[in-house]
Amino acid sequence: MRSFQPSARLAPFVHALEIVEAREEATRTLLPEPGIVIGLRYGGSAALLEGAEARRLPDATVTGLHGTSRRVRTSAGGGVVLVKFREGGAASFLGVPLHELRGETLPMDALVPRDAVERAAARLAEATSAAERLAVLEAFLVSRWRPGPPDGVVQAAIGEIRARRGHVRVGELARRLGLSHDALEKRFRRDVGASPRQLASLLRLRHAVEVHRRGATLSSVPYEAGYYDQSHFIREFRAVTGQPPGRLLAAGELC
Repeated sequence: MRSFQPSARLAPFVHALEIVEAREEATRTLLPEPGIVIGLRYGGSAALLEGAEARRLPDATVTGLHGTSRRVRTSAGGGVVLVKFREGGAASFLGVPLHELRGETLPMDALVPRDAVERAAARLAEATSAAERLAVLEAFLVSRWRPGPPDGVVQAAIGEIRARRGHVRVGELARRLGLSHDALEKRFRRDVGASPRQLASLLRLRHAVEVHRRGATLSSVPYEAGYYDQSHFIREFRAVTGQPPGRLLAAGELC
């Protein structure tokens, strides 16, 4: 997996562009992302593993915010380019309230005209380098951009939740922003794709995983990541992944 910074024009909306390739068949557990993800596949295939079932994913997808992790198997020779939007960043590109995508992985042509998707896929298939693939991806994004003023209140809420790594009280946050809890949640879900509480929980967990990757022991992770105690961390980890943290973090398949 190689990660690239977007151009200055796209940076306010896009956190990262990624190229993921697999020489051999691989299975990974994907933590939920805090923003919408779109993917265009140019090699191999991928399947979503649901229990004993494997459901092939479309080659061009839009993935909304999920509350739980997903297991994905990629074939040998697989290659995909990904756009990982910032929280709320996809609203200017997809033209739908983002809460409608909650928990969904949709074919991209459900939201984007099929001919535009097919043109981008054809250009990716012709590309022979990472630079060419990124250029195709950026051109596709620019063609979909529908500029409009962001919701300043939602952006302020996102900024505080991210700055505090998810350790916020949503009711207090709403009062500081001059809104009721319900009013903030409605605007937030429309522009972000999840509630403030859901995003906060996800950012807490992702921060804890990063703390572990930087070398913290499993017993110290909850305290370094700001959880109340170890049981609080284990409950949130299990709620998202279905497994205890020791097992999944040790396996090294968490992305």
